[in-house]
Amino acid sequence: MSTSATPTENAIDALQSGEAPAHGLRGEVMRFFSRRTNVFYAGLAAFIVLAAIFGPMIVPYGYAQMDFVARLQPPTLAHPMGTDQFGRDILTRVLYGARISLLVGFASIAIAMIIGTAIGAVAAYTGGIVDDILMRFIDILMSVPGVVLALAIVAVLEPGLINIIIALSVIRVSQFARVTRGSVLVVMKQEYISACHVIGVGATRIVLRHILPNILGPIIVLATVRFGNAILAEATLSFLGVGIQPPGASWGVLIADGNESLFTAPWISIFPGLALLLSMLAFNLLGDGLRDHIDPDSRNT
Repeated sequence: MSTSATPTENAIDALQSGEAPAHGLRGEVMRFFSRRTNVFYAGLAAFIVLAAIFGPMIVPYGYAQMDFVARLQPPTLAHPMGTDQFGRDILTRVLYGARISLLVGFASIAIAMIIGTAIGAVAAYTGGIVDDILMRFIDILMSVPGVVLALAIVAVLEPGLINIIIALSVIRVSQFARVTRGSVLVVMKQEYISACHVIGVGATRIVLRHILPNILGPIIVLATVRFGNAILAEATLSFLGVGIQPPGASWGVLIADGNESLFTAPWISIFPGLALLLSMLAFNLLGDGLRDHIDPDSRNT
């Protein structure tokens, strides 16, 4: 009489042979880009990134280069987005501002993702008093409004690029920790994790090799969505005067520069504001597309 192996035995055999639960990455990518809206959002985000990287190399002006003869000029062929009250080219400053905004967004989200994922994974896997202590710390962070907490941190550390990244990282740690903890708790109930314990796999290897790879989806979605919010938060702090300091070309600084000229030279604030709006829409909607792609309820829609 033939007997078939149980699912647990199959999982143990797969783990011992070095095989890991995997999905067809190429198929998932193709399915994601099968939607035209996802292609559009991804293309817009890629355009913004490429413009930030290569744009300042193409424009003939420096971001702080003044020309008082050309001050407050409306958009022309020489200055497609016009000039400000010091004769600085708005297009050049918008492109340099994109570099700052994307750098702050990427660095702050990356730091928050690393720290928050570590906290959430340790809390979920360890459990008990360690979980309680870490989650109460996260609850404290979440109880304070993000902008208020960022303002307090920057006020203590003084305005500057590095300090803005630190402040925005701190206010996002709690979100990544919560998402990671919930995802790890779900994965730990899976049969292949039980199989890991049965064959004596160490805790570190279980977390790094078998748990984290299977929770990357929600983390990547959260990072993509919060990337746009990080750009907005940086612009808000810079607009309030506690972020990037003039003559820096942050989008928040550029929008603030045009406050006194909204009726006489509105292009000073309009173009950096549009750049900020497009960036937020691109990354937020791209994150929504990723979320819908990963959400099991949307797979058959």
